[in-house]
Amino acid sequence: MFIEAAERASFAAAAEALNVTQAAVSKQMAGLETKLGTVLFERAHRSVTVTAAGRSYLPIAKRVVALLEAGLEEASALPSRRTLRIEIDYEFFDLVVAPRLARLQQEIPRTDFTFIPSVPGRHAPLSDFAITFGHPRAGTASVARLCSFMVFPVVSPLLIEGVSDPFRTLPLLHDFDTYWWDTFLRAQGVVRADQGVVMGNGALAIRAAIAGQGIAIGDDILCADALRGGGLVRMGETKLPGRHDYWFSENPNMIGDAVGQQLRTWLETEITAAMGVQ
Repeated sequence: MFIEAAERASFAAAAEALNVTQAAVSKQMAGLETKLGTVLFERAHRSVTVTAAGRSYLPIAKRVVALLEAGLEEASALPSRRTLRIEIDYEFFDLVVAPRLARLQQEIPRTDFTFIPSVPGRHAPLSDFAITFGHPRAGTASVARLCSFMVFPVVSPLLIEGVSDPFRTLPLLHDFDTYWWDTFLRAQGVVRADQGVVMGNGALAIRAAIAGQGIAIGDDILCADALRGGGLVRMGETKLPGRHDYWFSENPNMIGDAVGQQLRTWLETEITAAMGVQ
């Protein structure tokens, strides 16, 4: 009321703007002056004039109102903020989702994400959504295939400079499963007596390959960024389909939730863009 009355130099105009009576404005201004212990308005028969004290108080009043409005906006937004729990394949999170977290937060604003890495043979508590390697476990619903991929050896281009037969001489990096290295070495006609460097998962092997520590088994999803950026190159001509696909699934309680479709569409878009530029 004070701001309106001061800016309009009229209790009547302030009352009309605020849809209250002129008497209500007059009463409130008298009460404000009593509380502040100073005169804010010089009153005439049909108008009021803001005093020097009133002019000094006006910017303070505006700042107070602005703070109150901002606080109300923040408080109103709090109930609309959500937390989503997403069970996710560790390698997929490390090499695909983590580098794109800022874009995900822009795509799905006012949302806090809790990512729970999948552990082979042991499932996390049922989450809102799951991004899994291989068909998801029982209890999920609305299951959809995210993508398939092709597998091939990868290496840092710096490591193979001047190396004539890298498959026979460079360290082999792999996870606990020897299937892929057995397959690719057979395709190259190479026999190795050493097992190479065994790591806990494929993402660690790929990161070691980027660091120039050897040749790893990669694919056109997990290695998309490194292949595009030149941190890795493919080795050899052989590439084979992955033994499993990546899947997206929802907790039954999340069926029909719009954010699930947003998340799935965002993932599909990012995967297509990443694989399409190799």
